[in-house]
Amino acid sequence: MPLPEHRVMEHNRKQDNREPSAQPIGVELPPAIRADLLDPANWQEGLATFARATNLAVALADAAGRLIGSTINPRPTWSLLHAKTPPISPPSEGAAGEVECPFWLAPLKPCNCVADALARGGFVVAHDRTGLVHFAVPLVLGGHPLGALVAGQVFDQYPEQLRLEQVAKQLGLSPAPSWQAARLEHPVKRATLEVYADLLATLGQTFLQTRYHTILAAERRGQERTAEANEGRARLLKQVLSAREEEQRRIARDLHDGIGQSLTSLLLGLRAAADVPTFEEARARLGELRGITAALLDEVRRLARGLRPSVLDDLGLAAALERYAADYTQAHGIAVDVVAPDLASARLPAEVETALYRIAQEALTNVLKHAAAKAVSLVVRRELGGSSGVHLTVEDDGRGFDNDALLQAPGTGTGLGLLDIRERAALLNGAVTLESRPGSGTTVHVYIPLKEENHGEDSRPDR
Repeated sequence: MPLPEHRVMEHNRKQDNREPSAQPIGVELPPAIRADLLDPANWQEGLATFARATNLAVALADAAGRLIGSTINPRPTWSLLHAKTPPISPPSEGAAGEVECPFWLAPLKPCNCVADALARGGFVVAHDRTGLVHFAVPLVLGGHPLGALVAGQVFDQYPEQLRLEQVAKQLGLSPAPSWQAARLEHPVKRATLEVYADLLATLGQTFLQTRYHTILAAERRGQERTAEANEGRARLLKQVLSAREEEQRRIARDLHDGIGQSLTSLLLGLRAAADVPTFEEARARLGELRGITAALLDEVRRLARGLRPSVLDDLGLAAALERYAADYTQAHGIAVDVVAPDLASARLPAEVETALYRIAQEALTNVLKHAAAKAVSLVVRRELGGSSGVHLTVEDDGRGFDNDALLQAPGTGTGLGLLDIRERAALLNGAVTLESRPGSGTTVHVYIPLKEENHGEDSRPDR
């Protein structure tokens, strides 16, 4: 029979006098949080400890009384009778009075202890016809009924042989083994069961609140990480746009100072050639204009190679790096040695070639701006086998720098160049490491894995 009403209300008053805690009052619990709060794996350790300490069976049930997970520490007599209990069909949706109990021994009278506990807001004790006793304590968080913890499967007084044998026969069991199992069990006093129920209720509510706050904290951390990632993307986008504007200014300056002046000289030369009085003077003028035109063509080709070298698409990374190194040495007087023996037999995927070419460009630009170097070594090595990938190493003999100090000042020009190198490598799941000491030069190591699903040959543009 259930507890008298005054016992339930007394328990509720004890619960209400506890310290208040933040709960999702008036806020609907999302299904994912409900599922996490009732995950039997999360409850296993605490309920197992309770079962060992009290020598009771204990189970987690949802608001409909359905067992979640498995019963912990099932008691001998109940286990013997339950083995012959027919399966319980789930209640139909919306059916009234169909809330059940995981300790119900069908086809005996159904037990509504879970529904009663949730309705009354306190623990409820129930007997079945065998004399076995169990109790249910509600699991409620912020006014949301989630389920119940059910414990017991014990006798609260010495079992009655006749009643037990009748139930055994009704379930299709031999009466003698059932009675022998029951008479060996030690009864648990009603007052002790009430203490156990209060302990289980405290355990359940403490776990729900702790788990709920853990979930909220994890969500907040996830939101903070998302916000940090969004801020990082915004900073990167700002830097990319700034770099793009700088590149456009450089191109405009080159067009104005180089091609623009050459075209102006060409135009003035043509006008002057039209006014010369003799053929010999006109021929000399045309020779000068031919030289201006050749220089203009070289300048256009130089700009085109800076934007997108055709040799990279036509001949591959090694040839493009050698061409760029030659132009770099001629323009700046810094010797660049390119070593790429592993690229002669097979081309790399197009996006890998482009990334490595741009990384090499950026590294050499950093050398020009900051290193005061006389020579640079550029090595590309392909790694075959289980961990297929490609290594790019750019090493200079310049002044070097304090790597730790650089990391603390990422807003500098050098920092932006290194950031571009790191971002290009990261887009292909690559990694960048930096070695430098003041007076000992700088070495940039880049590794990009070669995965067929990410960098297949099919990605190469048609040539």
